[in-house]
Amino acid sequence: MSIFAELIRRERQLGRPVRVAIVGTGWFGGGLVRRVAAVRGMTPAVVANRTLARAVRALESAGLPQDRIRVCEDVEAASVALADGCAVATSRLELPALVPAVDVIMEATGNVVVGTEIARHAIAHGKHVVAANPETQCTVGPILKRLADEAGVVYSDVDGDQGGILSELYDYCTGLGLEPVVAGNCKGVLKRYATPATQAAFSAETGIKPWIASAAADGTKVNMEMAIVANATGMRPVVPGMVGPQTSLATLLSDFERLGLLDRGPIVEYTLGIPSGTFMIVHADGPELREEMRYLKMGDGPYYVIYRPEVLCHFAAPTSAAQAVLFQTATIAPRGAPIADVATFAKRDLHAGEQLDGIGGFDTYGMIVGAAESTEQGLLPMGLAEFACLTADVRKDEAVRYSAVRLDENNPVVALRHQQDQLFALDRAVFA
Repeated sequence: MSIFAELIRRERQLGRPVRVAIVGTGWFGGGLVRRVAAVRGMTPAVVANRTLARAVRALESAGLPQDRIRVCEDVEAASVALADGCAVATSRLELPALVPAVDVIMEATGNVVVGTEIARHAIAHGKHVVAANPETQCTVGPILKRLADEAGVVYSDVDGDQGGILSELYDYCTGLGLEPVVAGNCKGVLKRYATPATQAAFSAETGIKPWIASAAADGTKVNMEMAIVANATGMRPVVPGMVGPQTSLATLLSDFERLGLLDRGPIVEYTLGIPSGTFMIVHADGPELREEMRYLKMGDGPYYVIYRPEVLCHFAAPTSAAQAVLFQTATIAPRGAPIADVATFAKRDLHAGEQLDGIGGFDTYGMIVGAAESTEQGLLPMGLAEFACLTADVRKDEAVRYSAVRLDENNPVVALRHQQDQLFALDRAVFA
């Protein structure tokens, strides 16, 4: 059944739509408020932003009249507003988890600390949490998923972004009996040493934050996206940072075959040269199958490319919230112990005593590595870099290790990551 038809059926049965809370109203979150309002059977019930005026503006841009928007900072007032058919704007980011009528919380801040705290708070109060935050999921996602399972709720990242699209494409291919060999993310350009300064013009033109523009250009974003795909599917990076071949749709299969990557699968990868989209290279063999695939214009086999050109971000993200509420399933979430991690590498020569500035900054970039390799080498996760002060020099393009930093041990993400490492080390010891 169509998820959209199911939303309408549910609204008719219960007499109300799925009530979604959105935390964060930047480029993604503001768009998300508008898209949730546009989907029949869903409504943006609570919108939270530390700058209250931005939460109000997000609801207004979604078409809600002023008399249907109430500013609330406590649970009772918010509950009354929802019962009266109004939407709530608040500056309290933790409020949505406390409101009984909220069905699911969508977090779209892109901030690792906020993403972690919102997820923990939501899970502790029995709420599904669907986040547009691969930065958080690839840093502490496995333990958040474990906490959500124990609480009987869903923890997920979103459809519409590359990670979610690839996870669903993986399920689609395996469901059809096709063997995934490469999960691929199409990237237009790679500027390993990009900074917020070099990306300032692009940031101003598009309206996205400078650090996000920098993280997209320097490769950190694609590495984080593919790490969450790895942890959701079991597919692995073949080398640190992946290979990233220059290619085109016409030569994609032959380029991967020439590089020997088809024999290394199942792997996660990215490409340069195809401006946007995602793809899965699958293997399927047999005389009848290959004849049928030729008839269907899929090629001669035994490898085939299934390409998805659209990356609709916040347009598609509401379906993940609907999926969590309707079916109690995640679009993309870790399967268990991490398969991959994103390690920190120096963007320039770094010196003892410097405080690192983190994702999309001037100091470091992130590259995907195997989780076992990361643990064995003591590599600092990219999601923790902004909480680290260097105790030793690190040369440009070298990995930053735990041994070269002093972490802020009071930071909630640092503490949760330590718990995650201990938890899955214990699991591996028990089942070894």
